[in-house]
Amino acid sequence: MRALFRQIQRLDGFANTQPNADGVLPRMFAAAGFDRVIERQSISTPTGSISIYSAHKP
Repeated sequence: MRALFRQIQRLDGFANTQPNADGVLPRMFAAAGFDRVIERQSISTPTGSISIYSAHKP
């Protein structure tokens, strides 16, 4: 899965995709003013996992 994700990173750019790989999306949501950030679902794909989040904008 990691090798396939690296191919996606080469196509889309490491700067665009590395935060997701590092698991920092919830912190990015919080920095944008959202709270109650919850990962609702994680779906495995051949190139990595897709996480579905919910959040509240106060």
